[in-house]
Amino acid sequence: MLQQADLMIALLTRVRLEARFVCENGRPQRWREGGADSANALFVYAARGRAELDDRGRALVLQEGDLALLPHSVAERMAGVAADAELPAALLRGEAADARGGAAPRVLCAGLHYDATSAMPLCRLFAPIMVAPAAAIAGEPMLSHALHGLSRELERATALRNPVLLRALELIYALALELAVAGAVRAGGEPADTALRDPRIARCLYYMYTHFGEKCSLDELAAHAGLSKSALSARFNALVGEPPARHLVRIRVAEARRLLRSTELSQEAVAQQVGYASVVGMHLAFRSIAGETPGAARRHAGKSKAG
Repeated sequence: MLQQADLMIALLTRVRLEARFVCENGRPQRWREGGADSANALFVYAARGRAELDDRGRALVLQEGDLALLPHSVAERMAGVAADAELPAALLRGEAADARGGAAPRVLCAGLHYDATSAMPLCRLFAPIMVAPAAAIAGEPMLSHALHGLSRELERATALRNPVLLRALELIYALALELAVAGAVRAGGEPADTALRDPRIARCLYYMYTHFGEKCSLDELAAHAGLSKSALSARFNALVGEPPARHLVRIRVAEARRLLRSTELSQEAVAQQVGYASVVGMHLAFRSIAGETPGAARRHAGKSKAG
């Protein structure tokens, strides 16, 4: 039987998250989206008191101890906000003191950078915004302790430069996503991560993420899902938002892009590793998904390292 942890490992193994910024509502750091090749996920934690986030014009209330996840690129949400807007101020709707006269709410916010093309297969499987309630977090000691530690560390002025802290942010985000797969989250008006919690589609996704370098035909995917090809196509498209073949191409391009940027493997070798019989096939897939050629992806990586 497919375990949720197995699926999370398969999803996260090839997606590298890096801390972009961390701040609290009293000490925001300036941040802006880095362009089409750059994206940032967020988590927002109500460390003290309740907080309200602006969920595309609607109020999303976080009770004390709740954690909000925004796995898609923040650029989608910040389109109508000034480029130099401070976070989390741009997302918070109100910071009034506690009604009983207590201290003002304290909100912690962290941005996690990822390669937009490489992470897109992962992002598409989650709702745009999800909330892990305090009760669910309390049942996960590692996540609960990490959040408590983050809150304490941010009381020190030097914490923002601590590389260990930056890795802790990645841990918090990954553990919160695992809660989402387990179903212990809520999403505004819509089910969270339905595709991941549908057992048949989850089996299909797991097979894709672990066998994308092989033939991985629709017949094989349908067999692993326990559905006919037509039923799989319809159900997959409804839950994931695109046909199985398109999602498979997206996974292959993500891994190819990672290999081109981080190794010296030839394009021929990369194509074979990700399931293409020739460089031509990989080239066409790249143009379709990434809007660039494999060679351009490698050149861009070289310029980034040189800079």
